[in-house]
Amino acid sequence: MVDAWRDLFVRSDLEGLRALEDATSVALRSLNPSTRARSAVAATELRAIAQRLPIFPDEGLDVSEVLKEQSEKVFSHSVWPHHVATVAHLHPPVTVASAASEVLIAAANQSMDSFDQAPLATHIELALLDTVARLLGLPSGATGIMTSGGTASNLLGLTLARAVAGRHLGHDVGRDGLPDEARRWRFLCSDQAHFSVERAAAQLGLGRQSVVRVMTDDHRRLDLRALDHALDEVSRVGDVPVAIVGTAGTTDLGAIDPLAGIAERAHRVGAWFHVDAAVAGAFAVSPVLRSRLAGLGDADSVTVDFHKLWWQPFNASALLVRDESTFDILRVASSYLDRGDELDGMVNLVGRSLDTSRRFDAAKVVASLRVLGRRQFSAMLEHLCDLASFAYQVLDEHPLFAPIVSPEGVTVVFDAPGYDSDTLRRVQQDLLQRGDMILGRTVIGDRPALKFTFMNPLTTSDDVRHLVDAVALEVARFPA
Repeated sequence: MVDAWRDLFVRSDLEGLRALEDATSVALRSLNPSTRARSAVAATELRAIAQRLPIFPDEGLDVSEVLKEQSEKVFSHSVWPHHVATVAHLHPPVTVASAASEVLIAAANQSMDSFDQAPLATHIELALLDTVARLLGLPSGATGIMTSGGTASNLLGLTLARAVAGRHLGHDVGRDGLPDEARRWRFLCSDQAHFSVERAAAQLGLGRQSVVRVMTDDHRRLDLRALDHALDEVSRVGDVPVAIVGTAGTTDLGAIDPLAGIAERAHRVGAWFHVDAAVAGAFAVSPVLRSRLAGLGDADSVTVDFHKLWWQPFNASALLVRDESTFDILRVASSYLDRGDELDGMVNLVGRSLDTSRRFDAAKVVASLRVLGRRQFSAMLEHLCDLASFAYQVLDEHPLFAPIVSPEGVTVVFDAPGYDSDTLRRVQQDLLQRGDMILGRTVIGDRPALKFTFMNPLTTSDDVRHLVDAVALEVARFPA
């Protein structure tokens, strides 16, 4: 019976590796080439396709048959992030190196919680994080941990902030729970900061009411005078600012807060300074764009999403910390994972993470960065920012459109004056349904708006003009 199961599992012998190669080839060869951003199949039919798929049959099927059907009937209905008309979200095309690395990551299946499950992989992850910390301007001694995404990284950063606030009171939050004083702890962030700040506050037992949203300026960056006022008000009512969150690249407008000014205020009031650089953290690589992140190196913790402007497959994010010893706050002794008696070089990363089992996602990031190199990587980022600026200009000159804010990054948000919210909704959804364009739609203030997010370095200025023309043609179908 055991022999009958051999071909079902990845094996490291020659026969097993060839079987994996053959199966992967079947899956790729069966994938239908697409010239659209997505298939034009209606949502109701997609649901029916999923319901018709035999998920767990009594008798197993041939692997080639299953993979062929999966490629043809499931992945053929994907949204294709490499298509130039996929411009709604921070949803990147991925490099060939990182996509191929995914096969190796899955086949080797290293578990990053302990050294004895991921020996060299542990040190590769640490080397990647050390490199990124240096790029961000963090000091020697900074390090980090890979996470599943920006939301998880922000949660981890604010978990550390909460623990440090307790430690300032001589209180161990991890051991004893929240002190009575925690009812007055506050997280401050801009009114454009990611919703994960509120989510983290709720998960940490502080409640969403503990988040103080600070007004932004005309470019949707945190206003330092408003921050000063908010800090004064927090102090006046007897509350305590335990963390201030700066954003380097808001989701809609790509706005980058004045990080240096926030850092100065955070340090002055004794608050943890966390930067959500999930979007714009990659700018640190570029000599041209790096100055937009001035003050980032003063952060206590930084979120970076590799699955955004580093062109990696989901999931790949990281939380960087200024001081490695900060992670000691999280550590819980485990007799089978983190025993503390390992030989030199045997590092167990479980004590740094909110997760236990984790993938070796650092491998795909490292492979991609080695192929791209810093110069080419920087040129691609600069090209995307230039495209956003060009799109702003084209929209500004177009009689139907009005861009809302000049871009700091890769997103451009625009209105169609004279057309109501329902029209913009129908424009976005009709383009999506036909598979012509994955266009973003949001609300800025009380104004409905559309959004281009340029993630694909292969996009050209001609493509930008075509995108604007396509949206204009769609809008013109409706009465003003």
